[in-house]
Amino acid sequence: MELERKYVTLSKQKGHAVSQVTLEEDLNVPDQKPDIFRIVHRQGEFCPDEIKGEAGKVKVRGIFHYRILYIGEGAGHMPELLEGSIPVDEVVFLNDLEEGDQVDFRWSQEDLHASAIHSRKANMKTILTLSVEAMKEQPVPLVEIPEAEEDLYVRTCPQKLQQEVIHKKDTIRIREDLNLPPGRPNIHRILWKEVRVQGTEVRPEEGKFIVKGELLVFFLYESEDEEKRLQWIEQGIPFRNEVACEECRADLTGKTEITLSKAELELQSDFDGEPRNVRVDVVLDLCMRYFEDLTCEVLADAYSLSREILPVIQACAWTSVVQIADSRTRLSGRIRLSENDAPILQVLTSGMQIHEEYAEKTEKGLLIQGNVEVWVLCATEDDAQPVTCVQQTFPFEHTVEIQNGEQAADWQIFLCQDQLLVAMLDSRELEMKAVLQVQVMFTRTETLQVVEHLEEQPLDMERVRGLPGMVIHVVQPEETLWDIAKNHGCACESVRKLNELKDDNLKAGSKLLLVKEITGKQN
Repeated sequence: MELERKYVTLSKQKGHAVSQVTLEEDLNVPDQKPDIFRIVHRQGEFCPDEIKGEAGKVKVRGIFHYRILYIGEGAGHMPELLEGSIPVDEVVFLNDLEEGDQVDFRWSQEDLHASAIHSRKANMKTILTLSVEAMKEQPVPLVEIPEAEEDLYVRTCPQKLQQEVIHKKDTIRIREDLNLPPGRPNIHRILWKEVRVQGTEVRPEEGKFIVKGELLVFFLYESEDEEKRLQWIEQGIPFRNEVACEECRADLTGKTEITLSKAELELQSDFDGEPRNVRVDVVLDLCMRYFEDLTCEVLADAYSLSREILPVIQACAWTSVVQIADSRTRLSGRIRLSENDAPILQVLTSGMQIHEEYAEKTEKGLLIQGNVEVWVLCATEDDAQPVTCVQQTFPFEHTVEIQNGEQAADWQIFLCQDQLLVAMLDSRELEMKAVLQVQVMFTRTETLQVVEHLEEQPLDMERVRGLPGMVIHVVQPEETLWDIAKNHGCACESVRKLNELKDDNLKAGSKLLLVKEITGKQN
């Protein structure tokens, strides 16, 4: 029997896999740079070049870039920069992955260490965590009400579904010029840079996304004057960008992950030809997933009084997003310098790395535990060590409220910095206050029973002869008028008229008079 079909695209999570890679490299100090007196700070990020999903595995290729800030030997003990990179070519195995599945990739690093082997060689070591998640978009045919046909009775039911209308990656580029404040000496060379993203917000609108947040830009530089003094600048750059997306609407629900993929600082001359301008060039990667809720009236069952109608049903598993929670948690603490650290003159800049350690569903919600590794770059009173970096790890615990706790079977957690403030209490103690953004996507797996088509067969005459011509039927609990009419070979409308029913609602224990209408005629 020919049926009209409406296709919807349902998303199914195929699996998740994590792989860890240990990276280590020795780096020689270039001839033009001074010997290493003391290593102060380190920084690293992974830049993926290719994420390729194949049957049962995901190939990850890219480069891990790292930077080491050290104090040089000699007069002035000026900070210096060492840079290196390590190629990464790894395979993350995911058994359920098939070609054509969508793959989302994330990375994080742990235990980034830099040490001096001797005065002309440094060592860098870190653990790189590669995380992949596979999803399959499957078009599902939903049979709507068939065209009117003689002696065909159909039952439809509303089906609530969730269609993923946006699953895409995009980028935004931010270019701004920073000018030195009056009174600051000209820039001879930039020694160190830090660029971080905080306070982000993404809002879907008609045909576009609005992406807002702040870039926190910091750099150390050597002045151009005779003293070659150490200077620094930290400045926030608010941004608001529009990302075009034809499918975007304001009523969609979902989330956008924002990661910093590129941050470059380039020294330029101002209008007077003086080296007082720094061009900031930043690229942010966006991974967007948004859904719409649908209610479709679809075919659930059918029967005839002149032939057998057999609905052919297929089960389709799909992943439903139950809730997307966006919350904040605060933490604070104090950082005490060790006896070997020089007294602090001023806090220059600070940053953090957030690590999720444990998550458990409780009566109050989803309990998330982890730690925050805070580092603070400071100017000191010691001329032999003008800058130092102090670090301390703070634990955190946060409970995310679950609106439909019994429905949320799985979750994905996304943690990022919202705010960070470090202030001096005295020359040997700092106070840290931070706000973390906690986003959680709660999901569950559902099964949809889809009527693919209706098969026709001649009547089962033995079944027809076994049906009583007239009977008083006692309604059983959860029994429907449709079930009763279909099983006794009569039309629902005939049962309603014969028993003077106002609607299809039946009360368990009530009695219905049923008259067989099935003709016994075979097609």
